[in-house]
Amino acid sequence: MANLSKTKALFGFTSPRTIEKIIPEIEILCNNFSGQVWSGNDELQIAFFQTLFDSEYYDGETFPADPALAARDRITRAPKAFGFVDLQPKVNLTPAGEMLLSGKRTDETFTRQLLKFQLPSPFHTQSTTIEFAVRPYLELIRLIHDLGSLSKTEIALFFSQLTNYNKYDEIVSKILKFRSDSKSYVGSRKTYVSEWFENEVLEIFNEEVLSKDLKTRESSDVSLKNFIKTKSANMKDYADAFVRYIRSTELITFQKKTFRLIISAQKLEEVEFLLNSVPRHPYDFRSLGEFKEYMFNPFTLELLSDNKSLLLKKLSTLGLSKIDESLNIEELKDVFDDLKIKVKTKNIEEKVRELKDYNELPEIIDVFGQIRRRDIPDPPLFLEWNVWRSFVMLNYATRIDGNFIMDIDGMPLNTAPGNKPDLEIEFEDFIILGEVTLSSGATQFKMEGDSVPRHFGNIKRDIAKETYCIFIAPNIHDGCLAHFFNLNRFNTKHYGGKTKIIPLSLDKFIAFINVGVACGFSNPNKLKGECNLNSV
Repeated sequence: MANLSKTKALFGFTSPRTIEKIIPEIEILCNNFSGQVWSGNDELQIAFFQTLFDSEYYDGETFPADPALAARDRITRAPKAFGFVDLQPKVNLTPAGEMLLSGKRTDETFTRQLLKFQLPSPFHTQSTTIEFAVRPYLELIRLIHDLGSLSKTEIALFFSQLTNYNKYDEIVSKILKFRSDSKSYVGSRKTYVSEWFENEVLEIFNEEVLSKDLKTRESSDVSLKNFIKTKSANMKDYADAFVRYIRSTELITFQKKTFRLIISAQKLEEVEFLLNSVPRHPYDFRSLGEFKEYMFNPFTLELLSDNKSLLLKKLSTLGLSKIDESLNIEELKDVFDDLKIKVKTKNIEEKVRELKDYNELPEIIDVFGQIRRRDIPDPPLFLEWNVWRSFVMLNYATRIDGNFIMDIDGMPLNTAPGNKPDLEIEFEDFIILGEVTLSSGATQFKMEGDSVPRHFGNIKRDIAKETYCIFIAPNIHDGCLAHFFNLNRFNTKHYGGKTKIIPLSLDKFIAFINVGVACGFSNPNKLKGECNLNSV
């Protein structure tokens, strides 16, 4: 049971990196270890992590030195906190967990459980130093709604301080001042933000600074400079986690070009319903059992789509003229889902049309720069999306599929699943896979050395066409370069024979795109010839 006295600000769940990754992990846990004691059982925790590590869902090649700790990191944080698994007295999948594993309307399930998460709770006892009283994800949505948009930097600096919903107006004032003062600031944006981080860290951790209690878990350096640097980095990491998790509700999307968080235009009614109906104050539970009953039952929080009359109205506003009002609520939700798919498809098609005239090229190049600087909410996701946009813009493939997931507004939502390549670009007589990564150094080889050629081999076996793979990273590590060079020369049965993998640094890929636009590429055979030349 966590004690909030150990923190002075809001915390996000950084493991797993995206909340969707808990789906296969809790399925592995409950399918293999349901009914067994979890707490204090290192043997069980190690067995769980080994099962996860051996599965297709685990990202990474290195087995941790402390697998029991790694297992607890996976399960006792987000899955437990959001009510998807019960670990006391024994491992058990909850009704909310069952709904999540059903795969149906996962955005609704995430919305219900995230908005019920509160501080304090029987899982997170009250601090002895400051009074926590907040539903963090509810207030984050409220801030985005009331302010029109919110950046990841503003989440890190200010939302992290919203430990009590009574501080809401104070936080809004700080954000507005941050925005206003930036207009008259003489100097770089980077310096401006850095100064704000220093001031806010000194304010949040005033007691620690005055008492010179500056030790951090991350370093033995007890200087004030390192303390500010570490706390600032933690606030940014938590902001990153809040962005990824709140996006799972699909109520929030990214603003085009600025990539600030905004309310999805398609979901404004749902958001306003929630802001008006979900209580801001945390509930005071009489017992752990009462709290579990509230958290584990997904239907203890009502969504707009649970109200039949409101759902019928929403269907009408989305353009459905004829509605069978005799359908029950679940049947109407199925109609709603189909309609959302049509709206989503239309929005994606519109974005594809926008890319066809090359006018988006400067913005695409600029986004690559933001990704390289990590000055963007989710750099790995946006790298997949921006490479997809680049190939769409060149406009001579018969099919360009980004295997990342988009939201209803046509903006990137989630990276491609681990068992698929990031992109598939198909021409009449050949296909190119796109694989992208932000990893570098030895980590790049560990993460991509097997997955890239494995995806190549799978596609080569499944599609009777000449197959190539373009591997894109900010910089190509020498180990990866040598590895792919050798796989291109020698037959490897596991990868379907000789591979044709072409590693490109991000700079070289940008140069390729610029040449393609400048020359008005229209002959795929020229590209095929270049692929053959570079894969040798």
